[in-house]
Amino acid sequence: MKQATKKSGIWLGKMELSELSQIANKKGPVTAPINAGTLGGPYLTKLKGRGMEFAEARSYQPGDDVRHIDWRVTARTGRTHTKLFREERERPVMLVLDLARPMFFGSRQRLKSVQAARIAALMGWRALLRGDRVGGVMYSEKMHREFKPRGDRRHFLRLLSNIISEHNRVVDEMTKGEWNFVSKFLFAEALRRVRHVAQPGSLVYIFSDFSGFNAECRKHLFQLSKHSQLEAFIISDPLEKEAPPSGRYAMSDGEATAWVNSGNSKTRQIYTSTFEEQLKKLELELRLCRVSLKMLSTVDNVNQI
Repeated sequence: MKQATKKSGIWLGKMELSELSQIANKKGPVTAPINAGTLGGPYLTKLKGRGMEFAEARSYQPGDDVRHIDWRVTARTGRTHTKLFREERERPVMLVLDLARPMFFGSRQRLKSVQAARIAALMGWRALLRGDRVGGVMYSEKMHREFKPRGDRRHFLRLLSNIISEHNRVVDEMTKGEWNFVSKFLFAEALRRVRHVAQPGSLVYIFSDFSGFNAECRKHLFQLSKHSQLEAFIISDPLEKEAPPSGRYAMSDGEATAWVNSGNSKTRQIYTSTFEEQLKKLELELRLCRVSLKMLSTVDNVNQI
């Protein structure tokens, strides 16, 4: 495999993702939100199903909330007991990274896959600084890997190392003309697995261009949103939004080739409007699934996010 020692925008550099820990230290929230009340956890209402965990039961005292009476202990002892809770300090964070074929595209600065890996690493570093546990799911047409959430830096570095290795392996295949995938793991299948591995109350980040989004994906996202907070980074490239400068261009998906005349104003208008309509439709679908959205281009600086 090519030694990716520099930030080429095509290969991921050996230290490229780990170096983002320095950016995470400088920008973004590094502490958990302030508690809103005596019974609240470190996260507010966006955190579903977690925040407090049972500590012990003690004898009921005047002023205790009757909603927290422990009826099992009360029945067993014959005396009224109430439950005590403690704040749950760590939150599971899952990074879902799309490394499928459409992500290996880019017309300026870097591939979408590189940008997705960079923002995933940055969000992971920020989560660790908050004291959360970070895990991940990465997938392509050929592979699917899962990493359970853990709160130590060494575990996260192993996750990043796997991302770099898998990403650069695909790029090497591209450069050698060996880019022949056998479809097995798709977006919907990856989300189905996330439903099984994400604990209730997790924060789930999804980094993808959502080119594989379909009705089954919608179903999995909606089910996930019932117990977890979902945030999606939709990765795009400027060439997907706007046609190239006036001229005649060959466009290929690796199998078929078509010619496009970008000098035609009507063609340029259709090109742009098609992208915008597809994006609006996707945004509506994701909002119905209770997914928070952020757009990220291959030319954006993740340091400013």
